[in-house]
Amino acid sequence: MSTNGSSGPSTFTMHPLAGDVNAQHQDQLSPIEKTCKRIADATGAPIALILAIIIQFIWITFGVLTKFDPFPFVFFLTISNVIQLILIFVIAVAQRQSSQHDELRAEADHGSISRLLYHQELQEALLLAIAEKTGIDTKDFAQYAKSLASQG
Repeated sequence: MSTNGSSGPSTFTMHPLAGDVNAQHQDQLSPIEKTCKRIADATGAPIALILAIIIQFIWITFGVLTKFDPFPFVFFLTISNVIQLILIFVIAVAQRQSSQHDELRAEADHGSISRLLYHQELQEALLLAIAEKTGIDTKDFAQYAKSLASQG
């Protein structure tokens, strides 16, 4: 069944009480924070690891053969250390943003779950009232519902 009412493939439709935490978080990021996130995402990808290994092998081979940067590869180590120092701060900024996103998502999830629980309690009360009006004995159900509520 489609969530948008059509017979085509289902698409996600936002409920008015469930906000888009991802969009809210993106709107809060500064351009520098967005750039840091993109750099951290790129350096955390497997292709970045493969590329770093290939560059190191090429540099070492080139340095040994041409004597441009012979062992212990001082120039290469200096450049590598500078890049690493910069990336430490870039990744720290991206990690802080990820943490803030997690907090936003947790708050939104808590609000949604609370609304669902209140809605479920309302449905339970309504169903018990309907059952009582139709003459069904609801004592056992009411006691069971109370025991479930107290198990939290």
